[in-house]
Amino acid sequence: MAGMTQTAPESALEHIHAPLGVIHRLFETHASENAGGYSASDFGKLAQTHFQSVFGGSNAVKRIPVYDQAQTELKSGSLVRFRCMVQDPGYGEELHLSVARIMNCETGEQQQKFSQYTDAEHRLDDGWEVDYGSAANVFTEKEVAYCVSVPGQSAWAQLEADSLESAMEAMSLGGGGSSKFAQSAEKYPIPGQRHSAALVKFYAPSTAPKASTVIDVVGIFELGHNARARETGDESAAWPCIHAIYHREVQSHELLPALPPVQPSEYAGRRAMCLTHLASVLGGDELAAQYLLLHLLSKTVRVQDAKVGKLALNLIGVPAGSEPQPAEFAFGNRASRWVGEAVSQLVPFSVSVPFNLQLLNKSSFTPNAEQGDLRAGVLQLAPGTEVLCDETCLSEGTLDERGVRNLQAMQTAIIDQTVSYVYPFQPIEMPTSLRVLVLSTGKSILHSDCEVHVSESSRRFLASVARAGPPADVRPLDPMHSEQLRQYVELARHLDFGIPKDVSDHISGEYAASRRNAHSKGEAMVTQEELALTITVARLISVSKGESELSVESWAEAVALEQRRKERNAQAKQKSTSKSAAPPS
Repeated sequence: MAGMTQTAPESALEHIHAPLGVIHRLFETHASENAGGYSASDFGKLAQTHFQSVFGGSNAVKRIPVYDQAQTELKSGSLVRFRCMVQDPGYGEELHLSVARIMNCETGEQQQKFSQYTDAEHRLDDGWEVDYGSAANVFTEKEVAYCVSVPGQSAWAQLEADSLESAMEAMSLGGGGSSKFAQSAEKYPIPGQRHSAALVKFYAPSTAPKASTVIDVVGIFELGHNARARETGDESAAWPCIHAIYHREVQSHELLPALPPVQPSEYAGRRAMCLTHLASVLGGDELAAQYLLLHLLSKTVRVQDAKVGKLALNLIGVPAGSEPQPAEFAFGNRASRWVGEAVSQLVPFSVSVPFNLQLLNKSSFTPNAEQGDLRAGVLQLAPGTEVLCDETCLSEGTLDERGVRNLQAMQTAIIDQTVSYVYPFQPIEMPTSLRVLVLSTGKSILHSDCEVHVSESSRRFLASVARAGPPADVRPLDPMHSEQLRQYVELARHLDFGIPKDVSDHISGEYAASRRNAHSKGEAMVTQEELALTITVARLISVSKGESELSVESWAEAVALEQRRKERNAQAKQKSTSKSAAPPS
């Protein structure tokens, strides 16, 4: 086996161009070492280990063509990579004759024939046929999952190849245009968006990951037929299949650029840089920028039955745009698009959801399998996806029953961090992990964890952006600083965090004292909900500074920040009330 694990360039090229030949040689070795026997699980491990040894390095794996980058044809039987989201993990199971006993019809000679990581039937020479009655035949099952491009994946988070030329050297390319492969539009979460899809087939010991999992797959590409399409009589379309040799689950922090680790002393500088950038995006509004940063650093942590750590944010005061809303999931309002693009530059996955009446009434936000096939919903997204909801395009009209259900689904995702998968007998609530940012002109129709009215100067700035686009003097981040901020946001979000007992006692004592003081003065007392929000803000302020424990100082900073937010919101509401009460001129 020593010769099978060489990593010379010519060996890597053979594994890319002719992986099935490599697989067959591996089987011959496996069979000889096991006295002709065959274990599907053991052989699967052998194939995984071998291909990982060849392409284990980051530079070596970049030689494998990226499935998404092929716009026309792929060479069937070549090795490909696909970063994808599992949309339907229960697409079916297929039985395959992996080891067949074949017999020569004239001489009666018998041989063993192997076939795996392909849907093709055993190719036999003239005079040979499969002895289907032989006890030596081995059938194996493969799990089939319908996988799609990760919805909202930022360009910077996509798979890298050495170069376009090396990425395509195992492909046969023609002219431009979209893929000719069959795919189901109803199985992609974002209606109307161009994407890639494939039936990914998993062999023992691997199993199909659960729905919405993001994975990197290395496998053998092949054009085949969809078993479900065959059941309905539609066998004409060519379906792309990837026979997974190995795969791994992808976490968002693994998509970071290759930069030196952030040292504890560097967090303050990165935090200041990020706040300056976000404030410039919001027209100089430092308070709103601080809450936007805290929102980007938030993540849902499940503690028993509670969901803590999330910070769904509603920025109020974003002016409506004058341009018509496109009939697709994209922002028509230049101001909303400006904020959304700035956010998407910092996170690996972000999805725009315009609250246009037509889209709300005709789309489906929840996945549905009532007809047997799991159709995607807008909220079937990868863990950690940033969901940007634009209410500035919401006009007068009537929400029909589907539109109401869609808003309820978004509200449930915000509050409970679950998405309902509708199955024939009953819906199943599946846990999710989405950050939701709502941009609205007035108070949102959705309940968020935190509301922030943008400043008057920010309103004027965003109104200018809505009319004519961003001003020329506002420069985008350069590539180096963009990478540094992406690294900072992801690393800070995933810091381990705790609250020491002495700080917890301090917070409890302060909370009890504030309630006693408010009661004695006949004032409104701090609610448990307000306390929970302040604790969340304090936690996020701490991780934004690279701290793994909450300090009394960060707690005091959170209390002061919350006081500023409440004062601004109260002033904005009072001003709005005064305007509405003023007599017409």
